[in-house]
Amino acid sequence: MGKQQQEVGNQSTAIQVEGDLHIGPNYEEIKQIFLDLFDLNFPQIQQAAKETAAQRINEFLAELRKSFENNKESIDPRKFSDPGIQYEMQQMAIDVARRGNKSNIELLSELLCIITSSDCPDLIELIAGETRKILPMLSKKHLEYLSFLILFYEAILPVANLEQVNENLNETLNYLKGLSEITPGDLSYLSSNSCINQRSIRLIRVVPKIVTSIKEYENISLPELKSITHDKGLLNIEKLIVLSEQLGIGTYYPSAFGRLIGWLNLGKYSEVDPRQLF
Repeated sequence: MGKQQQEVGNQSTAIQVEGDLHIGPNYEEIKQIFLDLFDLNFPQIQQAAKETAAQRINEFLAELRKSFENNKESIDPRKFSDPGIQYEMQQMAIDVARRGNKSNIELLSELLCIITSSDCPDLIELIAGETRKILPMLSKKHLEYLSFLILFYEAILPVANLEQVNENLNETLNYLKGLSEITPGDLSYLSSNSCINQRSIRLIRVVPKIVTSIKEYENISLPELKSITHDKGLLNIEKLIVLSEQLGIGTYYPSAFGRLIGWLNLGKYSEVDPRQLF
């Protein structure tokens, strides 16, 4: 696995595009590919069910258009004629038709943009292909848990002190508000879907990397960190620590699929390019 500095920012930068998007095969042609794949897979279902499924496909395509606009510089239009890519598109169409928004269409759109980019490594394509199968089976709280593992184990911030870390954590932790609903059954489910792995030896008193990445605190112990955050009233760092103790940090760690999903879900706060993760 390659190493990289992975940063979670307070806000991300969006690319705004006006007018129609043209990326070789234009959006309408790619849309037609999805609709054709949909018709091939659902030719005999009842009209009412077909209309519902078609509506779900159109909602996915609207989300996909946004992703194309934001990633237009990196997408390789020639990839859409590749049988492997069309297979992934076919499976996405099936999953979305069956489950609608529950299939996590925003992340599926981002995933397709990753695997159709011109510089996507073969390893990421393989991991993304397996991730595509997993994403539609995860709930919002499952996505949040995977993002929390990434936030704790991997994320760092380009800041100089704990006060800045505490401030930057506020929006992200508010976004991950479903973590309180995680149960042992959810962890077993994520494990069965190969999103997380259980350590053979549990780590105790783990300090988040977002703290140890600051040189002054690179060797700080968890009891010391708790004391400092309490004395300084750094409530968001305290919340991060409390959540880590409640959610099995030190017991579980994200798999390759879990890492990709976790970073994708943190996309609005992160400047990390998932193609560079592995």
